[in-house]
Amino acid sequence: MHLKVAFMSNPRLQPFVDGTIQLDGIELDWMFGHPASLHLRHLLENAFDIFEFSLSGYIVVRDRPNMARLGWTAIPVFLSKAFLPLELCVNKHAGIHSWANLAGKRVGLPDYNMTAAIWMRIMLMQLYGIQPSDITWFNGRKAVERHSTVIGFHTSPPGVTVHEPGDDAALNDLLEHGDIDAAFGDWAAVPINEGPNVRRLLNTEQGAQLITDFMQKTGTTPINHCVVMHERLLIEQPQLALALYKALEAAKQESYRRARREAEAYLLFPDADFAHQAATFGSDPYPFGLAANRRMLELLVGQLASEEQVERRESAEYLFAETTYNT
Repeated sequence: MHLKVAFMSNPRLQPFVDGTIQLDGIELDWMFGHPASLHLRHLLENAFDIFEFSLSGYIVVRDRPNMARLGWTAIPVFLSKAFLPLELCVNKHAGIHSWANLAGKRVGLPDYNMTAAIWMRIMLMQLYGIQPSDITWFNGRKAVERHSTVIGFHTSPPGVTVHEPGDDAALNDLLEHGDIDAAFGDWAAVPINEGPNVRRLLNTEQGAQLITDFMQKTGTTPINHCVVMHERLLIEQPQLALALYKALEAAKQESYRRARREAEAYLLFPDADFAHQAATFGSDPYPFGLAANRRMLELLVGQLASEEQVERRESAEYLFAETTYNT
């Protein structure tokens, strides 16, 4: 069987890509790209057999009867964290010294309905009691550039103000000129850079502490993407979903072994650094499977329901292929 697959570059995938880990009897044709463009392509062309996709977008796709035509299911593999908001930059004159100061401010982001933005709202509520309606939001991507538009996300949640991008100024310019107070970008269509009037809000240690606080409060970390596959593949090979899950888990574990081995090239005390992270986030910082991610999924689905983006609050199992229920 020959399958087309599409992902963003990720070191946890590399042992799969380089052939160290293989799926018996299956040849994979890999494509890599930026998630914003790939997500749109999946929705408009549906041309790949297995691919990485927005987790919130997939949840809403499963909720929309008109999107059933896509024929998608997923496996509980989560290769990336929703850490883009940690790169939030602020206008130096906006009086913002931490996320706690964002209430009443004007905040730009690529897409109000992207998964990273939804997690930002969850974190603001969980850690600081700041509601989405306490902030005025500004989209950076135009509607035709947003996969949330194709899925059918509601653009104006109840009680929340979301401004659409104009033709004359990008978010980065608005931030530099003080027309908005803070923003994070996506490294591509919506770049946000430090400048004469713009600085990054959190350094690496402060960002790590924010995620640590969120982990201690909720028991989970924010996940950005899941792995989606076509249901038609399971008609021919019913065990493919579980086999793919196991292969991706094996690739991840091999990438961990490589990271530990190669860390000695630079870190003086690599065991201590690994142990320090494990003390907060566990020995597996990217856990796969339903059991380890049920709380994370409950938080995300709950937020989507509160924003009236989904009508049904189904169990986590509803989202995934049946053979992965016991993972």
